[in-house]
Amino acid sequence: GTGKWSEDTNSHGPHVAGTLIGVQDGAGVVGVNAAGRLPVHIVKVFGRRGWAYSSSMVGALDECVDAGATIVSMSLGGSVRSSFEERAYARAAADGVLLIAAAGNGGTTPD
Repeated sequence: GTGKWSEDTNSHGPHVAGTLIGVQDGAGVVGVNAAGRLPVHIVKVFGRRGWAYSSSMVGALDECVDAGATIVSMSLGGSVRSSFEERAYARAAADGVLLIAAAGNGGTTPD
């Protein structure tokens, strides 16, 4: 990771996390874990400048899987394809991990 997961340096992570794990407490967003009973493992990958190395991405994925995650949700964007990342994602998927990614936040094409 790149620091404390609870320190938002890009105004994005807590929004995404809240969509997933926001509990029904009368304030804010209620996520898919409204009762707060699902275990969650959060890893912060992107630093203040909003980018990360492929090794950091794969390391975060491995950390989640090692912690017992069966679902890994990622919010990604970028213009460079990484075979290193592709192999890691394929390995996790083959091991039964569901990978979910919101991608291309700044993109202008559907590719």
